[in-house]
This record gives sequence, structure tokens and C-alpha cells, in this order.
Amino acid sequence: MYLEILCLPKINLNLVPNLAKRRKVRGNFKKMKYKLTIFIIVIISLIAYNLFIRKNEDSKFESEQIVYFPIKQINKDSIINIYSKDYVRYIFTKNTTENYILKMIEEYGELNGEEDAKLYDFGISTYGDWKIIQVDKNLSFYAYHNLVGWFFGYEENPEIPEFSIGFAKNIENVNYDYIFHLDPENERGDTGIGVFDNGKSFFIYLPDAYEENGNLTVTDKIKLSKTEKIEFISNEGLEISKINDLNFSIHKIKMYH
Repeated sequence: MYLEILCLPKINLNLVPNLAKRRKVRGNFKKMKYKLTIFIIVIISLIAYNLFIRKNEDSKFESEQIVYFPIKQINKDSIINIYSKDYVRYIFTKNTTENYILKMIEEYGELNGEEDAKLYDFGISTYGDWKIIQVDKNLSFYAYHNLVGWFFGYEENPEIPEFSIGFAKNIENVNYDYIFHLDPENERGDTGIGVFDNGKSFFIYLPDAYEENGNLTVTDKIKLSKTEKIEFISNEGLEISKINDLNFSIHKIKMYH
């Protein structure tokens, strides 16, 4: 019987360490590749998260800004949202008395008496021949804009003001300041006209001004100049830029508006 002797190939022992090194390098490479993949995924996730947060913050910021955009388009006219709490609102009246002003506000407040009455603060100050009325922040759009015309009264009275002009100062953006008064060409006295600081003219049909944010309608059919209005008032003895320095006596008046 013959025994077959298998001749194994001779192993070069010098190569063994190199093989081990290669295996180790491959293992390290796989680990690095895995870690790199995880790192890339984390970076992409962080970028996506930051973009999402920034988009939400931008949306929130935009939603907190004063909104000036049409909520309804009527031909070329645009009804604009007016948020009363974003304004400090005044009524400028010339050549009248404080007693007359308070009497007229109280009479107006008694209208619509079927609703629950609320107390509103009205500040009154004097500037030369002018009585400046600062309107309660919570007074409705409807009541504020109708009061401007209400001071002209409904009967002969020597205390009826020569002028009654509304001025609404936006607390965030001067472009949204606006000034208005009754349309002198409207015999019914049911329409106010005015202009924003940015030059946009508008009208307000007062009987329909009961919506919470009003019915102020920007239109190209009216051409008014804010600069000319301010100059006119200044020539009549009132510097609007100085009304912040005035002291107002506060009167609490019950109103059903």
C-alpha cells in the first residue's frame, strides 16, 4: 500500500503579517465608511430640520406683521383689512368744546341700545383751537370711523366743529398711517375718504363698515395727497407730529358698540 504524501505549498511566512494588515485595513475602511454614512445622514437631517424651522419662523414672522392686502377685489378696487389694535387712533376737531365732544360721544354710544354696553376710554386734549380726541383701542372700526362724521351733528349748534378729521397712526409701520374725513362732495354724508402714508387713496362706505376689520376700499378713482392733508392741517394750526407730547384727560363713556 502506498501512502500518498500530499505536498502542501510552502507558505511564505513573510506574507502573513501583510494579509493581517490588509484585513485590518479593510475592516477599518468599512468602519470609516459606515461612520461617514452616519455623519452625512446626520448633516442632511440637521440641514433639513433647520430649513423647516426657518420656514416656520418666517411664516410666523410674516403672519405677525401688519397685513396690507386685498381681501376682496371689486373691479379695480380692493377692500383692505384694518386691524384696529395695530393703531393709535385720533379725531381732530377744530373750534368746538370738550362738553360738546363728550355729549356727542355719549349720544352716539346710546345707539344700538339692545346690545350689552361697555365702557371705553376717550382721551381729550387741547392744541390751540383744536380738540384732539384719542379713541379707545378696543373701539370698533365702525364706531371710530362713524364718529368722525357724527360730530357735525344733526341740528344747528354753534359748537359744531369747523373740521372733524380722523388720523390713525400705525404702531409698526408708518406706511399704514392714514388720514380721512367725510367726502365733501357726498350730500348724504355716508362716505369717508382718505389716504395712506404710502399714497394709496381710499373710501369707506360708513353704513357697511360693521365688519370687524372694516370695509376700507383702496381705489384709483380718488386722488388724494397725504402731504397736502398734513400741510392743510398745519396751516390751520395743528402740528400732527406733536400730538405725542400732549396730555389727555381720560373720560370713560358707556357705549353699545
